[in-house]
Amino acid sequence: MLIELPLETMSYDLLKQEGIIDGKTIPDHLKLYMNQANLSLKKLNALVEKETLSEAKGHEFQALLVEACKRVICHPIVSNNRYLARFSAGVSFEQARHEVQQFSVFAVQFNVAQAQLIANAPTVEAYDERLKLLLNEEGVPYAHGFEGELSGQWKNKTNHFTWLRHMATGLNLEFADIGKIWLALPGTKKFVESTLKYYAHIDPNISSGASFGIENWAANGLWKPWISGMYILNDSLDEPINLGYLMYHDKEEQHHSQATIDELLENFLEPWFDSSRFLSGAEAILNDGIQVYYESQLDSCPGKDNSWPDTVVGVV
Repeated sequence: MLIELPLETMSYDLLKQEGIIDGKTIPDHLKLYMNQANLSLKKLNALVEKETLSEAKGHEFQALLVEACKRVICHPIVSNNRYLARFSAGVSFEQARHEVQQFSVFAVQFNVAQAQLIANAPTVEAYDERLKLLLNEEGVPYAHGFEGELSGQWKNKTNHFTWLRHMATGLNLEFADIGKIWLALPGTKKFVESTLKYYAHIDPNISSGASFGIENWAANGLWKPWISGMYILNDSLDEPINLGYLMYHDKEEQHHSQATIDELLENFLEPWFDSSRFLSGAEAILNDGIQVYYESQLDSCPGKDNSWPDTVVGVV
């Protein structure tokens, strides 16, 4: 796909040119991506001005951002997840319990995939960054914010699984009731398997594409509707459920999704980068992992009434 617009063109005009937006309103699922794409486009222009990158390659990256928007950000499981939309309107105690239990399996097993990524890191820099991410997840906080140097001190109270257990406890879930692969329903198990297959793939194009898909799903459509539904539930409870796990990850993902686009530009400059394989990795985790998970969650949702949708995805 050739983009016949100047490299200085920002995301609004790029997406309007390609018919992704109509020029009147910007859908909510595009707002974060457009802001972050603009920052990467400015970095791209600086590289071209310094003659570090050719104009032709600059237009290739423009096209990649547009294609990623079409196939990832506008994927219906990201842009129009009906299960999460209904969840955000309020859920029963049993429905919230069901979601936390099944998601906990993915959350814990995701660390296994992260460990595989560390083992197969192509460079020392990639090894260090991936190791920091996993150590942070397991309880070593960053010294400042969501990146940079770690504090160097492990604490159980900063272990993300500890926060997840706090939420689970409020839903009458014990340690034995969360995180274990044998607790997974078929859709949850398929999500875990897809994460290990694509996110931890030895081809950096596939793994970076899957990472792009996961991070943008999380930043654009996961945490906020989940939090909204839990807030409504908490209003009905004598003892509110601890939502620290959700609140932290909502803030963290806003940063991670920008880092993912920045990483996309860095990877794009590498000789091994292949746009088609990158996008196939992103679509694979969305289709075979995330969408299958939510279809399973909708099918198995306890006590659902006719206010719940018939299907998980819809056309935007």
